[in-house]
Amino acid sequence: MAQANSAGPVSRGPALNQPVSSVGWRDTVARSLLHFDFDFDEPKSFTGAVSSRPFADLEFINMACGRHAAYRDASKINQSQRPEYLLTLQLSGEFRLTQEDRTAILKPGQFAFYDSSKPASVSSSDDYRSLCLKFPKKLVAASGEALDELTATRLDADSGLAPSVWALLSTLSETVDSVSNVNRYSTVSGVMNLVGAMLASQAGVPAPVRPEETRVSLVRRIHEYIDEHLGDPELGPQEVAGAHFISVRYLHSLFQESGTSVAASIRDRRVERCRIDLADPALTHVPAAAIARRWGFKGASHFGQIFKAATGLTPAEFRHRAASGIR
Repeated sequence: MAQANSAGPVSRGPALNQPVSSVGWRDTVARSLLHFDFDFDEPKSFTGAVSSRPFADLEFINMACGRHAAYRDASKINQSQRPEYLLTLQLSGEFRLTQEDRTAILKPGQFAFYDSSKPASVSSSDDYRSLCLKFPKKLVAASGEALDELTATRLDADSGLAPSVWALLSTLSETVDSVSNVNRYSTVSGVMNLVGAMLASQAGVPAPVRPEETRVSLVRRIHEYIDEHLGDPELGPQEVAGAHFISVRYLHSLFQESGTSVAASIRDRRVERCRIDLADPALTHVPAAAIARRWGFKGASHFGQIFKAATGLTPAEFRHRAASGIR
């Protein structure tokens, strides 16, 4: 797809949000993408628009804007945030990306990616338009340092797995809202397997192959997955099973061996996270209902019932006792 017509017309993607001026561009990009500093050739006439659509562990970001440059140095990097890759598909205009002394100059039908945990600089021409996929590095971490050497390297979307990746991401960006919650995490696994294989091929390393798993390692991985997704109110047996390519029945059998159930494990982990936050003096200003939502409870009433059943106290009583030092 080095030429846009090699795989059919390039989609313009979902509708973008209301355009903003150069004054609001910094905050708009920080909310949807990453924190940057900006330079504008003509700040008074600059406009740009972004739409950001989360999809399980992924985020699809569509952007259109005028000419400008952006810089991301160490002061803009929060080391406590999860390290991510950002894969940019160039749809219109020209894009220049520099990271680790490498520079990729992209035209429509080309793409490149960069690392959120390292400094980078970018610049775009007028009539710039792109689709960006933001995803945790760990989803393709099996290829290790080889991928780090591939950032800010131009990839042409007309050979190998690249045309399939381009077509899949373009289509999925437009249809994310139609994918059921049950299928989202299994869809992400399939997408990232393809993206990881493409990047591994570009880096000249074998595509990552998952070794045979024991029941113990699978259960451990499932528990880690649950911990990472507690904030998703739709997290349940079907989502967990789909993300690990196993049946719900087999998932239940894994948990029965430890004398619990999937739903009970998720519930207990959520209660424990809420207990920790409710007892934290630094969070006394945060309403209990907000803490409950943070950890995936759908409503304050439901949360109160579950919390009291688990602790013998209402959230308010528990917070008061914690603040008073009563155990």
